[in-house]
Amino acid sequence: MTFDQILTFVTIYRLGSISKAAEKLYLPQPTVSHRIKQLERELGKPLLIRANGTVRLSQEGSAFLPYALSALNSLDQGREAVDQLKQGMPGTLSLGCNNSFAGTMLPPILESFMAEHPGIAMKVYCYSTEEQVNMLKSKHIQIGITRYTANAPDITFKLLYAHPAYAVISRDHPYAKRDMLTLQDVLKERLILYESDSISRKKIDLTFKDLNMLYDPHYETNNLQLIKFWIKSTMGIFLSCPLYMQPEIESGEMVAIPIEHNPFPLNQIFLMYREEDVSSLDYWFIRHVERQMKLFRPKETGEERGGR
Repeated sequence: MTFDQILTFVTIYRLGSISKAAEKLYLPQPTVSHRIKQLERELGKPLLIRANGTVRLSQEGSAFLPYALSALNSLDQGREAVDQLKQGMPGTLSLGCNNSFAGTMLPPILESFMAEHPGIAMKVYCYSTEEQVNMLKSKHIQIGITRYTANAPDITFKLLYAHPAYAVISRDHPYAKRDMLTLQDVLKERLILYESDSISRKKIDLTFKDLNMLYDPHYETNNLQLIKFWIKSTMGIFLSCPLYMQPEIESGEMVAIPIEHNPFPLNQIFLMYREEDVSSLDYWFIRHVERQMKLFRPKETGEERGGR
């Protein structure tokens, strides 16, 4: 089923004639007839009744008509919204996000997006996945960025990023020159971890429990800046993907080292939204985030593939 077929069907309905529809669409009459036949073949029912030089809707055509009109109306609205963006007309982007992403990766993404689309108003709320799901359903936000999925069939979760947990340490740590660490190496050090009731911490706890290994959760917090301070002060090892420490790793303040035969679940980041609520502005932002996050996707090493 194509736009041309739907447009042709609606034009015939409005003009009551295949020949007049052909004139209106600047098409040969056989082309118009062929489009309708294709549409009827796909739907499996006749949509038009031709008699005495006139055309009227069949029962099936009458049932299909409101959906065809709605489809054309939606496309017209989409074109209008895109034209507004091209002309720099303002809109409002309502976004949910987890705290870690908002404090590290989101600012440069927003900066580059707003440079392309100046004048756009923005609302950013930092909440947990569960709270973002509720805000999507109540339409307080249109898009969410989260580290976890949820049992919400009406919400789309699109994977943006996936990376195994690395040992993130200070450049002054004794392990800083290593290319790889074993889990035994990691367990000799004090661990810096998120607080015990966080999902990421629970995944680490479960992994160590499955391996029947004891470990020392010496430093715990839900504050990323404090975690970074502990790392840079050579106070321990932080088990996480390197994404949120990207600036510090690039500057050389921190080092991210792969873990041999890595047993931990992948760290992931998802975009979430309700398909029926996505506007053209939301769509432009989704595409922009996807392009930006591709720059940070890791190249999987042979060791990481073999260890999972």
